[in-house]
Formats: sequence, structure tokens, C-alpha cells
Amino acid sequence: MSSSHLAAPSPWLAQLRRYRFWLIGCVTAIALFLPSFSTSVQAQAAYPPLHDPYVNDYGAVLAADDKVNMRAQLEAFRAQTGIHAVVMTIQSIHDYATGDTSIESFATNTFNTWGLGDATRNDGILLLVAPGDREVRIELGRGYSSNYDQVAQSIIDDAMLPRFRDNQISQGTAAGVHAIIQRFDPNRSQLQTIADRVPTLDSSSHPAWLLTLLAPLGAMLGIFRQWRRHRVRECPQCRVEMRRLSETEDDRYLQAGQRREESLKSVDYDVWLCPDCGHHQVLAYGSWFSAYSKCPACHHKTMSTQSQTITPATYDHSGEAKITETCRHCDRVHSYRKTLPRRQRSSSSSSSSGGGSSSGGGASGSW
Repeated sequence: MSSSHLAAPSPWLAQLRRYRFWLIGCVTAIALFLPSFSTSVQAQAAYPPLHDPYVNDYGAVLAADDKVNMRAQLEAFRAQTGIHAVVMTIQSIHDYATGDTSIESFATNTFNTWGLGDATRNDGILLLVAPGDREVRIELGRGYSSNYDQVAQSIIDDAMLPRFRDNQISQGTAAGVHAIIQRFDPNRSQLQTIADRVPTLDSSSHPAWLLTLLAPLGAMLGIFRQWRRHRVRECPQCRVEMRRLSETEDDRYLQAGQRREESLKSVDYDVWLCPDCGHHQVLAYGSWFSAYSKCPACHHKTMSTQSQTITPATYDHSGEAKITETCRHCDRVHSYRKTLPRRQRSSSSSSSSGGGSSSGGGASGSW
């Protein structure tokens, strides 16, 4: 039989041959995508549940009193501001089959799985501490501008990491919660930094030129503060250039209370000494994120405050708490009772999540 009598291939078969490489590519892509999709679904299900609306100590590293105090502080913070902040501790992100390789992705996915913060404002906050990995993360809702990443980083660096390096995980976490409440409270009246002086959370409401202006101003402010602290000083008596002593050398010129403040990292002192006449100056630089306040007896920033709930506040009745002030320098101990305001019935103060989300903003640290 001649070739002229062979049946012509059907049109659909010709089209199949024409696009065979494209079809092979699609099948290969689907085969590669399905396992990763299945893994992502399994990973999402593997994130720890939001068991408590404020403190979830899965790492079992928090002291009982600290957990009670942090829960009360975060609940009051949410009632007053509407901001839902949550603490979670784990030993390691690798204890959970999520597929996350960094604390940043683990925190973001946990945040979004829990739906922290108001769905409209997206103002939730997650404080994640992983002692086994020696890492900490403050994850912020997508409603916060990038300026707040700097605020979160300063909280980690100044309030938490120094304590974590001393293996004070519970104390460092409590200090972090205290600093978050202070720095992220929109009703604050005390002095704020450039990074914290943002009237609204959503950066889209600010003109681009304003954000561009604030960034270098913040950097210039930091540079000016460092220059003012370390600038050369002249002796007021003999006009000779003074020398700034090292941390070891300046102890002999500090009082016992001042040395105690430095050991607690509540105040850092600089001592400038004149090499000719011996005149010296002692300059104090207080920490903005210290958990210690000034003692009314010895006037040093060495007093810690503990709150113990005696009667929890309800929607119908006010509560009562016992406040204990303890000075780490003069050993003064003072206790008094404080009335806890009634809880407010609102959607922002409910124990459930508000449906907020995070786009990965925040800050991390390791020790």
C-alpha cells in the first residue's frame, strides 16, 4: 500500500503532538506542587493553639507569679487600648512540624493562624520566646508602620536580651511585656522617641515625603544623643581635657546605690576625670525600658513592683490587687491594695481573636 493511501492523523492528535512539551511541563509542575501544598496544610495544623488569650507558656519557662502578672497586665492593656498582645514561649520552632526554618516565619504564620488583633486595624502583637533556639521575636500586625519595627527592636535589645543572657527567661519576658505596654500604648503622655511618635498605625495615611523626613531625623537624633554623651569635656576648674573612665574604673567614684543601679541595668553612669586636678563628674543615663523605678526611701532606681490579683475584676464588679514594692538597694518593702476597674464589654476586649493578620513586620534577637 502506497503512502498516499495512509490515513491522515486526526486534528486533535496533531494538536496533542504540538503542545506535548507544554503538557509535560504542566503535569510536572502539578506533581511538584501537590507535596508542598500538602506539607503547608499539615504545617498550619501543627502550630500551637491559642489556649490562653494572653499567656501561652508551651516552653514551661515562666514563673507562676510572672504569668499571673503578665496576664493581668495584657488584659488591662487590651481593655484600655483595644490592642491584643499575646505571649507565647516554646523550646524550639523545630519541635513543631511546620516546615518553618526561622523564628520570623514561625511567628508570622502563628500570628496569622491565631488571627491576632482587630481585623480592621490589624494592631495585634505576638511576643515569641524560644529559649532552646536562644531566639526571641516580636511580631506586629500589618497595621503598624515600619517605624514600629525599630521600637520592637529596642525593646528586645534593651529590656529582654540582657536578662536572657543571664538565663533570666521569665524575668526577661516580663520586662518585655512591660516595655511593650509602655511603648505601644497610643494614650501615652510621656516623652516618646521619633520612631514611636506616629499618630496612626497605618503608614498609608502619611505622605511619602513625611516618612522620608522622619527616618533621617530619627537617625540624626540618635547620633546627637551619642555625641552629647561621648563629646570631649573640659575640666571646669583647670580647663584641662577630662577623660571618660571605663566601666571598671568608674566604680570607685560611684555610690553603693549607683553601683546597684548599674548592676540592675536601670541606670548607666559615666564618670569623667580630670588628670591634673582630680576633679570628676558623674553623669547618669537612665534606661527607658527598665522594670525598676525610683525608690521613695533611697531615691535610687532600684525598686521593683509586683502585682498579685486578690479579687479579679468582672463585668459587674471591680476587683482588687495587692501591690508590693521591693527595693533591691535599701531593702524597703511596701505593700498596698489597688482597685481594679470593671471589665468593659466590647468586641476588642473579648477573649477570642479579632481576625487580624501580619505581613512579617517586627523585630528579632538572639543571645
